[in-house]
This record gives sequence, C-alpha cells and structure tokens, in this order.
Amino acid sequence: MKTDGTLRIGLIQMNSTPCDPLQNREKAERLIRKAAQAGADLVQLPETWNTGFFPKEQLSSLAEPEDGESRKLLSRLAKELHLAIAGGSILTRRGSLVCNSFVFYTGEGRLAGEYDKIHAFSPSEENAYLQSGGSLCCLDAGGMRAGVLLCYDLRFCEQARLLALQGAELLLVCAQWPRKRLEHWRILVQARAIENQVFVSAVNGCGCFDSVQSGGGSLAVSPSGEILAQAGKEEEILLAELRTAERTALKRRMDPLLDRRPSLYAGLCRSAPHQ
Repeated sequence: MKTDGTLRIGLIQMNSTPCDPLQNREKAERLIRKAAQAGADLVQLPETWNTGFFPKEQLSSLAEPEDGESRKLLSRLAKELHLAIAGGSILTRRGSLVCNSFVFYTGEGRLAGEYDKIHAFSPSEENAYLQSGGSLCCLDAGGMRAGVLLCYDLRFCEQARLLALQGAELLLVCAQWPRKRLEHWRILVQARAIENQVFVSAVNGCGCFDSVQSGGGSLAVSPSGEILAQAGKEEEILLAELRTAERTALKRRMDPLLDRRPSLYAGLCRSAPHQ
C-alpha cells in the first residue's frame, strides 16, 4: 500500500487451457509481469488458474503437492518483482485428499496465507471429488486486512460477514463463475461489499472447460457498492485503486456493524425450522 493509503490491485482475468498446467504457468507469469509493470501493488489470479475448473478425470495427476510447481512459481515471482500475489486457487494434495486451495505470497516470496474452499460447488460435483476446508482466512494484503472467498463461497453471506467481523477491509474473491450466471456474480459482489462496508476485488476466469464458459466480468467494488473497475468477457488485466480513506469516511457516517444484535440472532436461529 502506498503512503496515501491507496492499494493498486491487478486482477488477472485469465483464459486457462484445460488440464495444461505448464502452459498456464507460462501464461500466468507473462500476465503477472505485465501487471507489475503497470504498477500493481498486489496481483490476483482466478480460481484453478493452472488447470481450469475442474479436471475430474485427471484430478490425481494434476493436483500438486504443497511444494508444487505452481506455488514455486508464485513465490519466485513475488520475491523477484517485490509484489504481493493472491494466487487464486490450486488443486492441492493433502495426504490422500485433494483440496481447492487459495495461496497468498508476500513481496518477499513468503507464503503468508492459505485457505481450502469451504463451500464445494455440488452442481459440478466438486463436493464428491474435493475435500472442503473448515477454516476462514483473513490476512494482511499489502497493508490492508483481507478475507478470502473462492467462487461459490460468494453466495454465502455468513462467510463474508464473519470475515468482516474479523476485521477484513477487503474481500478477495477468486472464481470460475459461468457466463450464464454473470448477472448473479455482479450483484453478489456488490451486495457483499455494501452489507459489510468492505472493498471487494473479484477476479473471474474467462476460459471454457467441458462446455462451461467462465464469464469474465472481473470487477472491483467500493464499500458503498460503486464499481471502481470492470472487465469485459475476454482475457485482460484489470487495474483498480482502493483508497482506505473512502471506507473510513463511509463508516464515520454510518456503521451498521455497530448496530448488530447477535444475541437476538442466536435465538432466532434456534427457533427457525431447518430446511
């Protein structure tokens, strides 16, 4: 983050080649370098950028160990370019299990955050192939406290709210959101920003996997819901400037989190029927 409280994010809306991690790593490196040259303080990759979403039949061969080549690449580039990298997600082997894992590297190349996707996308059978995580992720992202959501997580307001209550000023959303539901994507990103008074940086893929087209439309949204920058449907690097002073001023005028009544909510949850 710059001394004026501005964080410049480079959202890498990448067209991933299905099941070709070598080619995708080469492309990601080129795009990360371009974002760094454009002045980004932090770059952000989409979900499963190195394989596409998601290779069921080749899962065992394409999932990487925790010290795999994709992570090594991100660590090396972060250190070389003195750039924080929100590394989207990488299919990761943990013992006999495979997880959809977000990784974050500091400008020194250090792994500073890791998150296994909590909400598996059952319509694509992600829940049948991948082990869901059980912990939230909140970390320092270039001087701004950031929480992490992977794709389907965006539909669960509870997760975003818990991250905001943990101090998140920014939500990093990495996705492979389909084009046919792209309007949901935009609305949900804005809703998560408005209801929690946080910035949201949401990067989507734009490739095709098993006839499902990721929709692009990456966007950055202010805590008041204003779209600060938005991408089209094709591969591009979207640059957005987040200004902490804007969030501070908004919360001075109105801060709904201060008016929450959690003790009442707990009682309502106990009395509500389970569907």
